[in-house]
Amino acid sequence: MTMDLYVLHEARTVAGIAGVDPPACESIALSTEDPSKVLFSFVGGNPLSGHWLVDLDLPGERVACWSGTLAGDEDLFAAHPHNWMSPGAEALEGMLREVLPQFEATGRSLCLVPHARHVLSDVQGTINLVRANQGGALEVALAPASLLVPSMLDTLEDHLERSFSTLSQAASFLFLEDLAVDPVHENLVPVDFGEGVLDKAMLREAVRRHWPEDRPVVLRPGNLEAQLEWLRA
Repeated sequence: MTMDLYVLHEARTVAGIAGVDPPACESIALSTEDPSKVLFSFVGGNPLSGHWLVDLDLPGERVACWSGTLAGDEDLFAAHPHNWMSPGAEALEGMLREVLPQFEATGRSLCLVPHARHVLSDVQGTINLVRANQGGALEVALAPASLLVPSMLDTLEDHLERSFSTLSQAASFLFLEDLAVDPVHENLVPVDFGEGVLDKAMLREAVRRHWPEDRPVVLRPGNLEAQLEWLRA
């Protein structure tokens, strides 16, 4: 399987290797073939916090971020019921009205990464947002692991099928990662590939059947050789 592969590196690590000041972002997706090629800069934090800022001079032409939460800044991944009600949708719409004109004016794009506990939390909401913003600077990512909660693991195949079949043609990139169960907080946390609970064969089959070969795939840096071997198997 031929893929356009990128690895999501910590921005400070990349800056240290390059001998430059760290950019104002959390991480940077660099090509495995040409490390000078940047797919996106990821700006962490909560875009709905009221004080979230983004530097439009970050590396690459695309900035990726979460859609945000109304739970506040103390725990970015805490569940909050208003995220999935009208206050959440209104907050996201307000943020996009404020920042998208700046991206459009500079010829850059903003790519939202959905998460099950954020405002943009499911497949249907994500594709609806894409359809409502066609032709503009807004993009979305397909991050299937981020859309899962522990109760979905027993029906993982169904959820992967829905995520991939609905979003593969709309998403700007595919972000693949593994998940571990956090029993204390009753949620899933990202881990290096091969160290989590996701069925790897099931995920690979979904990628093969649905993801276009010429569309970027992004990996976490841990166990990179094992991930590459898994994808090429």
